[in-house]
Amino acid sequence: MSGFRAAGRAVLFGVFLASCASGRGTAGDVIHPTGAPPLVDTVIQSGLSVPWDIAFAPDGRLFMTERIGDIVMFESAKPNAKRVGVMKVPDVHAMGEAGLMGIALDPDFATNGFLYVCASRMDSGEWLNQILRYRAGVDSMTFDSYVIRTGAQAASIHDGCRLRFGPDGKLWATMGENGNGRLAQDPNSLNGKILRMNPDGTVPADNPTLAGASARTYAYSMGHRNPQGLAFQPSTNVIYEIEDGATTNDEINILVAGKNYGWPDREGMGGMTKGFTDPIWTSGDVTYATSGATFVTGDQWGAWSGSLLVATLKEQDVRRFEVSGTTVIQKETLYDGKYGRLRSIVQGPDGAIYATTSNGSGDRIVRIAPQ
Repeated sequence: MSGFRAAGRAVLFGVFLASCASGRGTAGDVIHPTGAPPLVDTVIQSGLSVPWDIAFAPDGRLFMTERIGDIVMFESAKPNAKRVGVMKVPDVHAMGEAGLMGIALDPDFATNGFLYVCASRMDSGEWLNQILRYRAGVDSMTFDSYVIRTGAQAASIHDGCRLRFGPDGKLWATMGENGNGRLAQDPNSLNGKILRMNPDGTVPADNPTLAGASARTYAYSMGHRNPQGLAFQPSTNVIYEIEDGATTNDEINILVAGKNYGWPDREGMGGMTKGFTDPIWTSGDVTYATSGATFVTGDQWGAWSGSLLVATLKEQDVRRFEVSGTTVIQKETLYDGKYGRLRSIVQGPDGAIYATTSNGSGDRIVRIAPQ
């Protein structure tokens, strides 16, 4: 364990049960992280199969993707809420890290019912990452259209595909390089890129044309390895992207149109002399296998309001970062090992944080909220 990581864990809890001395505890423990109100964690759904991502509807419904290929609609985010609809996305080929991944609801969901998912599917003999649009009714979902059908290869590794709507009304997607680092440096490939698109699947007129590309595409930035986190800072609308390093240097990047973030030619700091854009934070000589991320806001979070929270897979915890422009400081580590691998972390409309586990069986959705 590095001294940096150990120091972060040393300030983990101000008050904790004796059974939680290693960062583990039982459901419903009250913990008092430094500078924040007491937190309570509650399992709201269990017995799931790799819940990759979640999204909330304005009417309180909770939508979840399971990597095996199911979109699940719960009537609410209350503990043990009833499943009111399940949609099996056809032809999903779930293997390794691939399958049904990110989900996002349209900003106008209350009127159009549109939801978007990213799925690794077999289509005309090809294994592709596709972005699909569905229309949700009260208790059912129907396929509407392809947003992206071709251009992004699927693979069993580095297949991360997080979906988020930005303040600009555009749909954003992370796209892993699928184990082929050279695709991240190919401006005509969608792999190893951050994508930005109109909800109807057209390319925004203000997207950049990447250096060396034959035309403007969905690609907004390039040189990414396995990005799985996207978070828009509420106070500035700046886009923060989180991605895994290979054996070192997990990264937090600020996304800028047309920039190249270096992979596989450069990882971590020091790429600017070669024309690459440096991250604003790295994990240094270790990797946590960072995944989903969200900014947490609201008076109930006290001094933590405005923080960036990042879920990790390898380290099996939630990490808090203080963010000010390009300055990022890692602070507390929460729930170390308690729930296993954590994939997604989302702030719900009630101000609470919702996290999904990614252990392969018996997975859960956990609500974390100030007491």
